[in-house]
Amino acid sequence: MQELVNSMVKFSAAMTMFGMQQMRNTAEMAVEPQAAMKKFQASIDAVTGALGSTLDEPNKQGADKMSKVGADLVDRTWDAMNVSAFDPRELMQTTVDLLRKTTESLADLMKKATDEAKSVVGEPKPAAEALSSK
Repeated sequence: MQELVNSMVKFSAAMTMFGMQQMRNTAEMAVEPQAAMKKFQASIDAVTGALGSTLDEPNKQGADKMSKVGADLVDRTWDAMNVSAFDPRELMQTTVDLLRKTTESLADLMKKATDEAKSVVGEPKPAAEALSSK
């Protein structure tokens, strides 16, 4: 238990220092915006990689799907912002696509979790049947 608490303290300290470093990086944006952004991106990518390496396969797949949806949203938003006039139909379609993909990803994750639970526990039985077998 002591080792777990020590790990949590180390994690909290690292996150605090990471936050302070990112504040410094933000201040550097006024002086060298491109270099500061690359430095910040490298930090975020390193943390993402470290977290991703600890995920089990179903959660890793879920994170990958969410990342793809997020990247798609950013790309579409970026494209829409670079257009001189917003097309409400395109924005609505982007929103609908995002909701559909998010729903599909979450449904996929829930189905996998349910299937895993069923393989461990078995199919659920009616309460009367479960109680009478004891």
